[in-house]
Amino acid sequence: MAKPDNTGSSLVCYVAVFVGALCLVGLILTVVHRLLPLLQVLIPIIIGGWIWQRQRQKQQRRQKRLDKTFYKLLQAHQGRMMLLDFAMSAQISAIAARHYLNARASEFAARFEVTEQGDVLYVFSSLQFDRSQPTAITADMRSTEAPTHSPIPSLPESLTQAELAKRLGVSAKTISRQKRSALLSHWTQLRDPAGIGWFYSAQTRRFCPTSDAPIHHDMEHG
Repeated sequence: MAKPDNTGSSLVCYVAVFVGALCLVGLILTVVHRLLPLLQVLIPIIIGGWIWQRQRQKQQRRQKRLDKTFYKLLQAHQGRMMLLDFAMSAQISAIAARHYLNARASEFAARFEVTEQGDVLYVFSSLQFDRSQPTAITADMRSTEAPTHSPIPSLPESLTQAELAKRLGVSAKTISRQKRSALLSHWTQLRDPAGIGWFYSAQTRRFCPTSDAPIHHDMEHG
């Protein structure tokens, strides 16, 4: 008996598979072509929505961080806040800090005061704070008279940053942030147990009593 020839049947199978694949590809291309106008609209919407959601989450995190810094400084300064203090603590630009504080001032009906250096002081008097805590910024900052103190025998000639922080009852980081401020003597005077103002000497890198201060301080170096 002669063996059946399978060559023809195999060729038919290959052709059928090839034709089926072509039909499937053609069907896919047809569907994509018909959906192309819709995809051109949906894809940008999906991508845009994803980007907007990420930006919104980023803004929310930033707002929470600014709010936390704002209320923390308000509590520490008894409702008084300067633009520079907030910008440094929040690590944002002066423009962004002013925009935020102006919004909060409008929200809480705050008033404004101007220091002798021309800086704007935000006063949130409508908010209630624990008055037992020392005030970091007060209206005395507007005084044009330099503080004068009688010499105190036990007063050290100078202090390190850590020693001054311990004397004033604040952290060394706070002293480091305030030491180049033009309001340093006023700020330290309000917290010093003996009512002594202090200034920072860039030459010695130590803090000296205001009674020993020169006529002007070199606060820009250091």
